[in-house]
Amino acid sequence: MNNSDTKGIIGIKIDVDTHMGMQRGVPQILSILKRYNIKASFFIPMGRDNTGRTVKRIWTRKGFLKKVNRVGVLQTYGIITLLYGILLRGPEIAKRAAGIIRTIIEEGHEVGIHGYDHVYWHDHIKDLDRERTEEILKESVRIYRDITGRAPLSFAAPGWMINAHALKFFQENGFIYSSDTRGVMPFFPVMDNRVFRIIQIPSNLPTLDEVVGIEGNDPEALSSYFVDSLKKNINILTIHAELEGKRWGGFLEMFLQKSISRGFIFERLIDIAQDIKDRGELPICEIFYGSIRGRAGEVSCHSAPL
Repeated sequence: MNNSDTKGIIGIKIDVDTHMGMQRGVPQILSILKRYNIKASFFIPMGRDNTGRTVKRIWTRKGFLKKVNRVGVLQTYGIITLLYGILLRGPEIAKRAAGIIRTIIEEGHEVGIHGYDHVYWHDHIKDLDRERTEEILKESVRIYRDITGRAPLSFAAPGWMINAHALKFFQENGFIYSSDTRGVMPFFPVMDNRVFRIIQIPSNLPTLDEVVGIEGNDPEALSSYFVDSLKKNINILTIHAELEGKRWGGFLEMFLQKSISRGFIFERLIDIAQDIKDRGELPICEIFYGSIRGRAGEVSCHSAPL
């Protein structure tokens, strides 16, 4: 990676949260990326879709109802998805999309793990002990290996929530990096007074659902906002299969067009991480739970370099 003669690097990180997003959103995103010859990083839950269980967040997370109203929860997820885990048994997201996952890899993109049960991880990982955390991760790795025939190298925490037990697992099981935080720049994480030599690549741009209705309401205005937010270094944009893979595909396409016209280049997160690893220069930052504009509840953030 060499950005000396460009305006910067953009890593597109695609989080898949639901079965519907995997089956309908991912193919749409693949089609858009192919038109611009862009390679990206997809993160997929290895277990069941239990999206319906997020309903309790209306009472437990300040601002959650306001956010989903801005985004349009029914248009985004559909009624069937909102019943998974409550009245309907949620489908196995990765296992039922093994063919799509292989296509992602064949087209040159990265596939990493996005937890097992997205809702459970997001809501409980902060308080899970080592045994339960490792149990979830071992099962996720097993399914990933069964589908892809290879060991996973990357992880992205659902809801940007992580704990020290997971970081230790990544460090000890051959992961190159994880992307679990919101922040500024890549770093080596500190958690529970331990330094982990697993590269942490934070999302350093907002997500569409955090700014829609605030910075704009249409693809043109929103894409301009995001492009104007880009910096001349590493930019990590997290998009969601349920949003940019469905009715917000126009936003993604406009963002790509405008970014390319301004001289930015695109790389998979695994390539960004490998370049960082080869250079061997990273600050050490502490991970803590905090809040960010436009998102309900806590997320993992990072301190200034220690």
